[in-house]
Amino acid sequence: MEYTFTLYEPKKERIANSDHPLVEINPSGRIIFNQKASELLAQQDFCMLGYDPQNHALGIMPISDSKLNSFTIRYAAKGAYIGAKKFFRFFEILPPKSIHAAPAPFGEFISIQLK
Repeated sequence: MEYTFTLYEPKKERIANSDHPLVEINPSGRIIFNQKASELLAQQDFCMLGYDPQNHALGIMPISDSKLNSFTIRYAAKGAYIGAKKFFRFFEILPPKSIHAAPAPFGEFISIQLK
């Protein structure tokens, strides 16, 4: 008799806590900043999002006041997150699986490479 077993693996792989800035973009459209990366947001409450299609990069511009089309930044003990599903759907760039990238300051933006 032969068996074909499927392993129980329901959880995604965890990335170890890091002293380096790290951003996760997940399939639900959330942009999640670890504690170190959230420092780049300068405690601002809102942001504007941009997309560079040639470099396949996301640009986050933290702002202090709500504007038309701005996104709310929510802070937590371990970092911050932005719910941006509408943004990713508008540009048709919602990732099929989580993307982890190091954020980099670029002028008034925080840039994140999506590939």
